[in-house]
Amino acid sequence: MSGASIMRVGWSCLLAGSLGLFAAGASAQEPLDDLARRHFESGVAYLQESDHANALRAFNKAYELSKRPEILLNIATVQERLGALSQAIDALTRYLDAAPEGEHAETARLRIENLRKRVDEEQTAAPAEGPAPGHPPPSAPSPSPDRPPAREPNRTPAYVTFGVSGALGVGAIVTGVLASSKHRDLESSCAPGCSEEQVSSGRTLAWTSTILTGLFVVGAGVGTVLWVTADGPERPARRKLGVALGPTSATAVWKF
Repeated sequence: MSGASIMRVGWSCLLAGSLGLFAAGASAQEPLDDLARRHFESGVAYLQESDHANALRAFNKAYELSKRPEILLNIATVQERLGALSQAIDALTRYLDAAPEGEHAETARLRIENLRKRVDEEQTAAPAEGPAPGHPPPSAPSPSPDRPPAREPNRTPAYVTFGVSGALGVGAIVTGVLASSKHRDLESSCAPGCSEEQVSSGRTLAWTSTILTGLFVVGAGVGTVLWVTADGPERPARRKLGVALGPTSATAVWKF
């Protein structure tokens, strides 16, 4: 029998079989049965409105007052609709314990069988949210190592070169000023008949100033190169665009 057929049978028990049982035993304990019947009828009304929580409370109260096992069939129906399959199986099992040869015993057995299959299927289909018994939980992925701090460029050679170049520049200025002053002195004292000895000292100062100026320019250039090419933070690799032609191929690469 299919699950839908079993549900229809359970619904029939709800509307017909259980109501008949109240009428059968009313004379024995009429006040108690009247109260149980009212709770049962409330459960039916709630169930028809799909208010399963209140329906379950009403059916449980009716069973508590009357102890009629057939009400357990209705309780099982509501619990199944609520998705509480294990509790539905328990209610049906309690019905069979109370009425193993009852009118709905075979239907209850079939419902239990089908509900157990559903429980097994749900457990099999459910994704494994935790480690299997006896297996350690999967280790969390190790965090990626922090990027090392950016390394400051080593510009000490550039500083030294600039210092030496600056000293050469100062020397070039000083010797240039001295040579110019010597030249003016010679022009005012002996020009144009100055001796070679008198002129040689001024000429030496002029040549020294020129040489120091050249060394200053070279030193400044070297210092600039050392400054620009100093080791610093890693630069991103240049992107390349390559083109290969033919089986033996010639390759052209553009960097940008």
